[in-house]
Amino acid sequence: MPNFSMLAFSALLDPLRMANWLSGKPLYEWVLLSRDGNPVTAANGVTVSVDHSLGSAQRLPTLIVAASYNHEKLATPDIMAVLRRWSSFGTSLGALDNGTFVLASAGLLDGYRATAHWEVLDSYIEAFPRVTFTQDLFVVDRDRFTAAGGTSALDMMLSLLRLRHGNELAAKAADEFIYTRIREPNDSQRAVLKDRLSGVHPRLIRAVELMEQSLEDTQPMAAFADAAGVSPRELERQFRKWLKSTPGAYYRGLRLDRARHLLRNTDLPVIEVAFRSGFGSPAHFTRSYSKRFGHPPSAERRPAP
Repeated sequence: MPNFSMLAFSALLDPLRMANWLSGKPLYEWVLLSRDGNPVTAANGVTVSVDHSLGSAQRLPTLIVAASYNHEKLATPDIMAVLRRWSSFGTSLGALDNGTFVLASAGLLDGYRATAHWEVLDSYIEAFPRVTFTQDLFVVDRDRFTAAGGTSALDMMLSLLRLRHGNELAAKAADEFIYTRIREPNDSQRAVLKDRLSGVHPRLIRAVELMEQSLEDTQPMAAFADAAGVSPRELERQFRKWLKSTPGAYYRGLRLDRARHLLRNTDLPVIEVAFRSGFGSPAHFTRSYSKRFGHPPSAERRPAP
């Protein structure tokens, strides 16, 4: 689909190519489809030719939806109808990155476990209550499989090679990719906080962890100081030293980042986004948002010129 992630797309296909090359056998074949049969441009600007339109393609044993940006506009009635029809024929369905949104919108993940990129996971949990979402890198559940995006598709495909053809082939493929460890499904999508805040005092990391866990149900600064095992005054000193910010400003920034994500990836009313980001006053939310991002929250919902 338009604006798909080339990284995730390549991470999906190259393990299949490598499996064919290493085994000396055509273990896998693939065709590329688009909605109308025309070439599709990835998010990085590279245009990829396709073999068929989605509607004209012969039924395949497996169909994988690759979508990344503007995904909420891609779950159109015609595409969802084709996906449902293929599912009724017994086709296994997969998704890369926000392709999960398309499958879920079509009801094709109801009753299944699935994953999504950490940035959209909370909004997907809210939007699709019949899907059991996890924070895993990838999920394989019966005839459905989903990868969170980025390099997670590489781990998923190498794991499938290991399952179907044995560890030796999967290990050789990983070695060819200079990939030293095939990650397990339940490995974390994100680097641990101490790595994201490299060099920051461990006590400060404990405070930030609690902040990230308290974006909707806000906590007073004293609670973060307690988590760090310091006084509120010392907490502020540590924040200024390590993060060049005050605890209050840093915490507000985290909540505003969450708000921007919700505005861009859900249809929640602006006032609901404010509440879910820890702002009890819509007016305060609008002022804070405009100050941080240079435009009011409502601008995130306007179509691009």
